[in-house]
Amino acid sequence: MADRGEGYRARRLAARRSRRWGAYQHLALYALAAVVAFGAVLGAVHLANALRHHHVLPGKASYLTLVTIGGQAGTRPTAAVLVHDAAQDRTTLYTLPTDLLLTDANGEYVMAGDIAAEGGLKPYLERLFHAHLSYRLDLTYADLARLAGGHDLWVTASVPFSLQTGGAIRLFNGRFSLPAGQLATVLSAAGKGNTDQANAQDAFLSAALSSAALVPAQQRAATIEQIAARQHDLGKADARDLLATLVSGRVTVTRVPSQGQVAEGQFAWRPDPAAITAQITRDARDFHAPFTVAVENGSGAILVGAAVVDRLSGLNVNLPAVRNAASFNYGVTQILAGAKAFGVANQVRGILGHGVVLTGNGLPDTTVVVIVGKDLKAKDLQ
Repeated sequence: MADRGEGYRARRLAARRSRRWGAYQHLALYALAAVVAFGAVLGAVHLANALRHHHVLPGKASYLTLVTIGGQAGTRPTAAVLVHDAAQDRTTLYTLPTDLLLTDANGEYVMAGDIAAEGGLKPYLERLFHAHLSYRLDLTYADLARLAGGHDLWVTASVPFSLQTGGAIRLFNGRFSLPAGQLATVLSAAGKGNTDQANAQDAFLSAALSSAALVPAQQRAATIEQIAARQHDLGKADARDLLATLVSGRVTVTRVPSQGQVAEGQFAWRPDPAAITAQITRDARDFHAPFTVAVENGSGAILVGAAVVDRLSGLNVNLPAVRNAASFNYGVTQILAGAKAFGVANQVRGILGHGVVLTGNGLPDTTVVVIVGKDLKAKDLQ
């Protein structure tokens, strides 16, 4: 009996140990599953960040970048769009006047300066440009001064302008020096509206970027590295490349295509849609229009095809590279339209002032082919 009792206790202990070991195994499996799940989530986050901040060398593709400067400590922000045209290897900084008219999602007018102060410019500009802004750079006025070398800037006022700074109106004309530390003051004052202020904004930004290009390479690289590390919406490598482009000395500073007008006693800059399409929208990385206009040289005249493409660049159409027609014996310009493209063909005829619109048998529905004849000269397109 004793032996049986001892055997019973032994079996109970063994069963208890087995159950305990099974529980440990389950706990270990649960812990392992949790680790694996956490690792998967972490990996997904890293992958998402890697995809989001995938480094694309700006010099290899066209792109649009929103650049905002200032807005801290009560300063009025300065906003611009950096546009890189990869095909022409050309970069332009288009400044945005404070009184530039933009539209909200409901089609209501708003002023760019009001939206810039709220930090919400991106969707408004994407509506204006009909294009995606690939990047965003956020700088302080101190960043701009450091990039410019921190010393006096030489500013050229090709058109005289006046600004109210420090409670007094000051006239700027010709070439003059400006301490870099005053950039915040003058750019904030330059953002207040009319033609004088817009000219001032362009002149001061151009001077700052020109000065930055003359800063010793090692100092410039160190400043770029520090500013790039603070960018929230960019990978560090892209931020470095964009900043290096901005201060390369090869950036043209000009106002976003617009005309100043006074309506009901208030001055405003009205965007020029055709010029925006030609100068900005076409350089967006994802630009693709619903219609295509292909230009062919049917006269043999040099550069006439390129001149036609340039005249048509304000249309929201794809413009492939110019090709030669089947012959150079076309006396009259022909504008051949696909089944759904007669509206675009008539627009082309109106812009060129020459040519006859014909049915383009066999053409895709949304395609127009312009065969330039001897009736259309390059000088007619200037």
